[in-house]
Amino acid sequence: MDIVCSTDNNYVQHCCCMLVSFLENNKEDSHSIHVLSEELKPEYLKQIKDVVDSYKGQFFYYAVNPDCLKFCPVKATDHLSIATYYRLLIANLLPQSLKRVLYLDCDIVVDGSLKELWDTPLTGYALAAVEELGSSAQDVYERLGYDAKYGYFNAGVLLVNLEYWRENDLTEIFFQYMASHSDKLKAHDQDVLNALLHDKCLHVSQKWNVEEAFYHYYIIKKWRKRDKNEMKSILFHPLILHYSWKPKPWEKSCRHPFRLKYFEYLGKVVAFADKRMSFGERMLAHYDKFYFKLLINLGVNGHRFYTLE
Repeated sequence: MDIVCSTDNNYVQHCCCMLVSFLENNKEDSHSIHVLSEELKPEYLKQIKDVVDSYKGQFFYYAVNPDCLKFCPVKATDHLSIATYYRLLIANLLPQSLKRVLYLDCDIVVDGSLKELWDTPLTGYALAAVEELGSSAQDVYERLGYDAKYGYFNAGVLLVNLEYWRENDLTEIFFQYMASHSDKLKAHDQDVLNALLHDKCLHVSQKWNVEEAFYHYYIIKKWRKRDKNEMKSILFHPLILHYSWKPKPWEKSCRHPFRLKYFEYLGKVVAFADKRMSFGERMLAHYDKFYFKLLINLGVNGHRFYTLE
C-alpha cells in the first residue's frame, strides 16, 4: 500500500504513532510511506523514517513549498495548522507512477488490516471516504451549494484515485475554488473537497473512519435507528479510530472511551516509549471504556449518560 500523511514539527509524535499502528496491523504486504511537510526538523524526520525502516517499509519525504499555501485560510483560533491543506497537493507532489494512495490523518490509530479498503474499486470516482453521519456543520449544504442527498464526508481517511485527480487537473481547481470562495470555508480543505467532489465520492463503511463524533449520543441515537448491530460492532471494534476533535488522547482532559489505543501504539515507538499514562489515568480510561460499552449494551438513552456530551 502507498500511505500518505501530512505533519509539521508539532505533530511528529502523533504521526509516528499512527504509522506504527498501521504497520503493526498490516504486516502481510510491503508498504511505502509518503510524508508531506514543510521544513521538518532533521531529527524529527529521522524519527519518522526510523519507524518506517523498523518495519522494512519504504520512506519518501516531500517538502511542501509554503508559497503554494499562502492563500489557504487558517484562523488563529483553529484547532489545526496549515498542514491540513497538504493533501490537496498530493497529485502534483507524488510520482506519476502511483495510481492510488490512502491518505491518513495523524490523529488516527489503525487497529486492523486495511487491505479491504485499499482494494476498493474506484472506477469513475475521485476518492472513497466516510460520511459524517450528520456531525458536520448545520449550514454545510447551503454554504457549499450542493444537495444534501450527497452527504458530507470526512477528509481524515481518503482512498484517492490519483489518475482521476490528474486527468481532471483537480489540484488547480482546488486552489481556484479557495481563491474565490474562502469566505465559505469553515472546515478548510475538507470543505473544498466536499464542495467539488461530493458527487464523485464513493461512501464506504464507517468502520474505515470512526470519528470522535460517533461516540456522542446524538449520533448514536441516529445510527441505532438505522442499524443497531452495525453501530455496536463498529464502535466497539474500530478498524480506524479517528480522534477528530479536541481534546485529543494526549491531552489530560480527554475522555474518549478508546483513548488507551493511542498509548498502546505510542508505546511501540522507540522515540516516545516514555510517554505513558499514569496508573490513575489508565484506570479512568478503562472505566470510561467499560461504562460506554455498558450503556450501548443496555440500550441506555440520554445525552447526560455519555461521557463525550
